[in-house]
Amino acid sequence: MNDRWLPAPEQIARALAEYLGRQGRAVKVLSTEDLSPGLGQSTVLRVRVDLGDGGTSGWIAKIPAGGNASLLELNDPALVEREARFLSSPLPAAIPTGLGTPPDAGAVRHEGRDWIFMRDVEKAIDHRWTPADAHDVARRLALLHALVAADHTLLATPWLERDGYVGYAHHVPAGHHNLGLLGEHARLAGLFSPGQIRRLHTCLDALDRLTAEADRITHTLLHGDLHVRNLGRTADGTLVLIDWEHVGAGPVGIDLATFVSLYRLFGGEGELDEEALLAEYAAALSEVASRDLREDAELGFAICHLTWGLHLRLGPGLTAVRQDVFGESETELARHVEDIRSGALRALAWAKRLGIGEEKD
Repeated sequence: MNDRWLPAPEQIARALAEYLGRQGRAVKVLSTEDLSPGLGQSTVLRVRVDLGDGGTSGWIAKIPAGGNASLLELNDPALVEREARFLSSPLPAAIPTGLGTPPDAGAVRHEGRDWIFMRDVEKAIDHRWTPADAHDVARRLALLHALVAADHTLLATPWLERDGYVGYAHHVPAGHHNLGLLGEHARLAGLFSPGQIRRLHTCLDALDRLTAEADRITHTLLHGDLHVRNLGRTADGTLVLIDWEHVGAGPVGIDLATFVSLYRLFGGEGELDEEALLAEYAAALSEVASRDLREDAELGFAICHLTWGLHLRLGPGLTAVRQDVFGESETELARHVEDIRSGALRALAWAKRLGIGEEKD
């Protein structure tokens, strides 16, 4: 059931006019296109407008509370308001050159709702991501730490997401359950060897240890949901990040891990050299922090793959396959099964590095 709220063009025009102030006195909405994700908590619209200056311009209008409940909403009551708070704060303007939010991005409170507006950066978001781009992303992600290096109290901001890397930890029991039923589904039988299944159970049970490790390493400002569909490259080379609902405080290395983890699933081209990416990020991070953070970056990177990456795939991921959510679309099913397999094997590789689970099958 879709309970999404879709505003009328007149409502959009009034909200944008309020957001723009004097510049928006003559706003007229010419067209709208619904871009809302099927299970997202926001209404997202592409809007073409006439500002009364003889030309037209493209905008994205996002109403955070206009959509359906998300998988994380019950665990994170601030989810629907966080992006508006972030865009209304001084933080976006403080991000160093080369990394940032879309032009004219901000928020306004209109008729009892938060409205987020930004210039449409469709061309930037449609960038074809390659391994060379990924290395640039790894280096520039370290720039988010510059805000923390300048003001350590930033991480105490009350509306930042906390512990987002364990946001799917409530799916651990489902992960154990799904692993026990792999042999009963034709598409999943043989996905992992018996030894790998034993080790995956052990990784799921390592949550308390991993959380304790995460608490002791350096924390930074995180985008919180970084992947190629939330990232664009403008004509001048700036990396533009959208969808800041999960902006938060957490261990260094988390954003890079989510980027790597979802790179192929969301359309990135080629194979990534993950070790090289991590080394570049860690070197850039250490330079920003003026101290060696290579060990912390590696640990945070590993923890994300063993928590968020594993919980998501063995919980909701395997459940979706077992319940035939993909119907007759073999291509879509194959893509998701491969993502579950590769994500779990990546987690096992990092588990071995951390001494978690068995050494051999």
